[in-house]
Amino acid sequence: MSARRLARGTAARATRRVVCSSNLDGKIEEAIKEAEEACEGGVSGECAAAWDSVEELSAEASHKRSRAKADPLEEFCESNPDSDECRVYDD
Repeated sequence: MSARRLARGTAARATRRVVCSSNLDGKIEEAIKEAEEACEGGVSGECAAAWDSVEELSAEASHKRSRAKADPLEEFCESNPDSDECRVYDD
């Protein structure tokens, strides 16, 4: 696979991952633009490094999304601490 096709594939994956807080959204969009500009003259080390930056930001956004999701049982037990499902037994 050529480096250019690899860069395009990475861009598509990075674009799909751009769903997070507005701060990271802006950083990712900016990094994508910088990566596209770095790759205009052909694939180089600078181009690859720029796409690596995009991928790192996208991974950070993904990790933040996954950490933000709470356990549904914990949410239920906060609202209904006396229910059978929320009992805690001490040994």
